[in-house]
Amino acid sequence: MSWTHVMVSVPSLGEIALIEMDKICRLTAGLGAELEIFHCIYDADVARPGRFGTRGAQQDIHEFIERRRQQLETTAARLRGRGLSVRTSIRWDHPTHEGIVRQVLRHRPDLLIAGTTVTGHLHFTRTDFRLIETCPCPILFMKTRRPYSDVVIAAAVDPALAHDKPAALDLAILDSASRVRDALSARLLMFHARTAHEHIERTAAVAGDESDSRLSMLAARYDIPHQRVHVLAGHPAEALSRLAERQKTDIVVMGVAARSPLRRALIGHTAERILDTLESDVLVVKAPGFQSRVSRQSTHHVEARPALPSPYIFW
Repeated sequence: MSWTHVMVSVPSLGEIALIEMDKICRLTAGLGAELEIFHCIYDADVARPGRFGTRGAQQDIHEFIERRRQQLETTAARLRGRGLSVRTSIRWDHPTHEGIVRQVLRHRPDLLIAGTTVTGHLHFTRTDFRLIETCPCPILFMKTRRPYSDVVIAAAVDPALAHDKPAALDLAILDSASRVRDALSARLLMFHARTAHEHIERTAAVAGDESDSRLSMLAARYDIPHQRVHVLAGHPAEALSRLAERQKTDIVVMGVAARSPLRRALIGHTAERILDTLESDVLVVKAPGFQSRVSRQSTHHVEARPALPSPYIFW
């Protein structure tokens, strides 16, 4: 199935920068998808009842949301001018990652684009990591300001199935990577990191063990030439960073498996090292069947108005 619905989550006090807008447009247009611009909004001071000089918390919240809606519609109009089908949506919710995930559960986008701001960020935030833990759909984090031109994508797989990683996760990683490759007319590489005891650095073309056979099967399934399959020795974070720098990758695609709390603590440190050291955009993918722990119901309620100013607001 194709990706037909892309959601962009715009952070608080942030707008979509021009270069990020260009990247979003190229990817969404290449996918032939509808774009939804979403903002999870919340301000504890606005929500506080009995503030001096106000007409009540609910009225203040509505006015606060309406100002933000107008800002989103201005951005949406610019994107519509580029030929995209765009809608906007807002939710009064907290914490931010739960509000975003609840919207994902409601609207079921095929791809979430997160973390786009005017200033950008080189390091992942707490909200980013919570999204990685709880969001069921693939998430693209735009870490760089490089345009999507002559794009190189690296898909990080693990045919050895280390750390009890589900076998279906590699397929999900490569499925997502191939969709983005086709949308951007990109070059797709496949990457695997071997620990020190698994052999010295080499390419999969000359490997002969079981994991290498699996690499070859995956490469054939997704039309990846053997010269674009890279097996490097070392810690996954360091090896992937070396490959990304050497190949000048624009997007790294990696998977995250559901863990027990203890396993999340152990594996999470590795994921954090990889994510923060990469100087590429990062697409994070879950294995099929992932179930989010976020409740569909928010504890932050806003009374509905009799008539909404736009068909694209959702309370």
